[in-house]
Formats: sequence, C-alpha cells, structure tokens
Amino acid sequence: MENKFDITVLDASSSGLVESIPETIDISPLIGVGVMVFDESDKVLLGLRIKAGEETSWCFPGGKIEAGETFEQSAAREVFEETCLKLDIANIQPFTVLIDQASPRINTTIGLSFKLTDSSLKEQIIVTEPDIFERWNWFSLSDLPSNLFPASEAMINAWEEERLLDQWISYPIKMTSSQNNI
Repeated sequence: MENKFDITVLDASSSGLVESIPETIDISPLIGVGVMVFDESDKVLLGLRIKAGEETSWCFPGGKIEAGETFEQSAAREVFEETCLKLDIANIQPFTVLIDQASPRINTTIGLSFKLTDSSLKEQIIVTEPDIFERWNWFSLSDLPSNLFPASEAMINAWEEERLLDQWISYPIKMTSSQNNI
C-alpha cells in the first residue's frame, strides 16, 4: 500500500480563473542503514556526497532497506553497491536506531559498524556512483570534516555516546552474546 496523498494546489491562471493542480507528495516511511566501516587504525570511511539538490557533505555508506532484508544484509549490499567493498555479514553489528523528528516523513536510520580485519580490503574501495559520491576517504573520529551528512553526524554522536541534536532520537542496540553468535 502506497502512502501517498493527492493534494490540491490552487493557482490563479492568467485568465483569472482558479485551476486545481494535483500534486502527489510521498510520505511513505524511509527506513535505511548507515555503516561505520572502521579500518585497522580505527579510522572511519566517509564518502564526499555530491548528490544534486543537496548540500555537499561527508557521509557513511548506506541507503534504504529493501523488503526481506535484515539490517546486516542491507548494510552489506549498500556498502558493496557504493564502494565495491565486500563485508562479511556475520561481523556487521547494529548499534543504534536513529529517528529524525524534523523530517516530514518517518525517517529512521539503523546505525551499524564493521571492523576491517584485512587492510588489503581497502584497495577494493572505488567510487561506483559518481553522481552521488566524488570520493571515499578515511578519517579519525577526532578529526572529522565539519560538513557531515545529518544522519552520519547523529550516528557518530550515538557511537561516542555524545548528545545528539534535538531533532534526533537514538535507541541504542545492545547485542547479547547469543545474538552475536547467530
């Protein structure tokens, strides 16, 4: 079931008559993943996002969850689609659920982390979506660029257990030992 509403916009035409112009606004929930990929020196992978219609910003790999996917499957797929980096699903760990309360739609991001155990995997990383990302770089959490994508900034704050901006709510995910062995 689509969550779209037709909204009638009234506009005065050149003849002075009011015309009804249907406009469809998509308010379906947006549920996505963001992945903090750490290298062997605990630097995180960020992409310079240059998507048309948005301010340029640095963000984690991620995107929308597809029907039938687990958070971990979605994270692995999105990281591969955006960077060509293949992640082992068993080592991807969710750590937070973030809700952007300022969004006009339900906008939820699942924050996940992954630690590279083989530094040669970094050589796999390439820009696969040049209309969205200009490049991928590694950053220390203590030396991040200032223009972070809002959900990526919220993920970092949740990871470091720092205060989030007022528009964000974080629900930490604590994995039990039995969940880690699944």
